Amino acid sequence: MDLLQLKYFQAVAKIEHMTKAAQILQIAQPALSATIARLEADVGVPLFNRAGRNIVLNEYGKVLLMRATRALNELEAARQEIGDLSGSKFGYVSFASTAMNKHFCDLLASFAQLHPKVNFQLTQTTDENAKLSLLENGEVDFIFVIKKIKRSDVVCIPLVEKDVFLAVPAAHRLANRHTVSLQELAGESFITLKADHSIQEFCYSMCLKRGIVPKVICKSDSAQGLVNLVAAGFGVAFFPAPRKYVPNLPFVLIKIEDFDYNNFLYLAWKEKRYFSKAALQFREYIIQNGPDTLN
Repeated sequence: MDLLQLKYFQAVAKIEHMTKAAQILQIAQPALSATIARLEADVGVPLFNRAGRNIVLNEYGKVLLMRATRALNELEAARQEIGDLSGSKFGYVSFASTAMNKHFCDLLASFAQLHPKVNFQLTQTTDENAKLSLLENGEVDFIFVIKKIKRSDVVCIPLVEKDVFLAVPAAHRLANRHTVSLQELAGESFITLKADHSIQEFCYSMCLKRGIVPKVICKSDSAQGLVNLVAAGFGVAFFPAPRKYVPNLPFVLIKIEDFDYNNFLYLAWKEKRYFSKAALQFREYIIQNGPDTLN
C-alpha cells in the first residue's frame, strides 16, 4: 500500500465512477483500475461492490476511506508545517462555499494580490451538510455557511447579515415594486435549489402558513444556475442578499412584506487543527475585510 494508491482510491471512492475519477486524476482508466485492483489485493478484500460499470463503496472501503483521508490530511498538514518552518513563501488555503458572486470573488482576488504565491482549492456546493463533512474530514481549512454551527469543536464567526428577497426578471410585472406580499405570488413559477437549503425551507413554510403552495417549475443544482434562470425570465426565486445591498445582479430584488427573517454568512473552521501561515492570513483577512466587501 503506497500514497499514490491511497490518493487514487480516495478519488474513486468519492465519485464511485472509475472513468470520471480517471479524468479528474488525468490518468488512463485502465491504469487507475489496475491500481485499485493492486490495493484490493494488498488489503485482501474488495473495496467496492461492482455491478457492471457501476461501483459502490462497501463496508471495507468505507473503513479504508476514513483512515486514508485522515492519513492523507495529516501528511498534507505536515507538508504545510514544514513549509512554514523552512520559511517558504508559498502557501495553500482550501475552503468550501456556496457564494461565488462578484463581491465574493473580488474579496478573494484582493487577498491574492497581497499574497500572489498562495494557492487555493475552492469547493462550491449549496449543501450545508456537505460543507460540514469536508470540514470534519480535514479536506478544507474553512467553510462559508449560512447557518451557525453550534459545536464546541467548531468556531463560527458571523461576517454579513442577510435578508431574503424575491428575485424577478427585469421585465416581470412586479419589477417596479419596492415591496411585495406573499399573497401576490400565488400562481408564480418558482425556481429553487435542488439541495436541502435552510432558506428555501423557511420560505416554503412561510408560504404554507398563508395558504400558498409555491409552484416549483425548476430545481437548480447551483446558485449560479438559479441566477441565470431568473435573469432569463424562466421564473422567480427567493434569494438571500446582504442588507446593504449593492445592485449587481441580472434581475430585480424586491423586499417581501410577510418575511421576518434574517441570517448571516458565517466563516467556520475546526478549532484543533494545524493551519498554515497562508490559511491564518486568509482567515484574518476575511474577518477584517469580509463584512465591508460582501455587503
